[in-house]
Amino acid sequence: MPPGFTVDFLGVRTRVKFTEGMVPGGAAERGPYFGQPPLPPFDEEYFEWIDVIEAVKAARGGFVMVELGAGYGRWLVRAVAALLRFNPLPFRLVAVEAEPTHFEWLHEHLRDNDIDPKGQTLIEVAVNATGEPVKFYVGNPSGWYGQAIAPGTPAHRLWRIFLRARSFLGARRTRAGDQDGGTMPVRGITLDTILDPLPRVDLIDLDVQGAELEVLGASVERLDARVKRVHIGTHGADIEDGLRALFRGHGWRLVNDYPSQSRSATPYGEIEFQDGVQTWVNPRL
Repeated sequence: MPPGFTVDFLGVRTRVKFTEGMVPGGAAERGPYFGQPPLPPFDEEYFEWIDVIEAVKAARGGFVMVELGAGYGRWLVRAVAALLRFNPLPFRLVAVEAEPTHFEWLHEHLRDNDIDPKGQTLIEVAVNATGEPVKFYVGNPSGWYGQAIAPGTPAHRLWRIFLRARSFLGARRTRAGDQDGGTMPVRGITLDTILDPLPRVDLIDLDVQGAELEVLGASVERLDARVKRVHIGTHGADIEDGLRALFRGHGWRLVNDYPSQSRSATPYGEIEFQDGVQTWVNPRL
């Protein structure tokens, strides 16, 4: 393993600095290993791995993936590594991230893994329902990936409800007030605008900290026409109910549905979920 990196079972190289501030159990604190890198841990991200690999294997002619709230782009890079192993095809990656240090790390992570810049579109904005500029929480980039739209929007109010519930249940503190960076103005973008140049998308992976229902609801017709699969990190029961109503109302097929802040039975055993997980597949495509 190169100094200062971890390497996963697909060969993805990740700088330790990206997560060195996380609580014990974070990616940077699992310790060294010798020989074959371990398979993914059995946690809430297990279904994200499954969605990425299933989307990669089902792709035909080329692979297109969009990651919203991309952080340093770990799922895009993992998808390319899986593509090279299981289904070698041309690819196009779109990453949207508003936190400035995470956006710098996104460039770095793609470069570290030798991913062709010609296949990338990296956008430093906050995705929202209207595309308007917003205030956005920033700071503590190696220890916090919960940055979100700041007060003044419905998405923020739902996000605060979720964080209060998480604090009540005893989860680790990730409140905006615990971060040193405060807020900064950032440009906004809608999902429709992101999808405009993409006639077909194999996978959208989004973790937008409470804005998921607004973002997806504002662009559902474009999703119906162009997107095969959506993996959603969810943040609260009201949002989860709204997503079920939205996608069922448009004829999508539910694959995974595990609520946030729960211990849920899955086909692979019980898993503790902090963020929830929903996966929807578009039967039209």
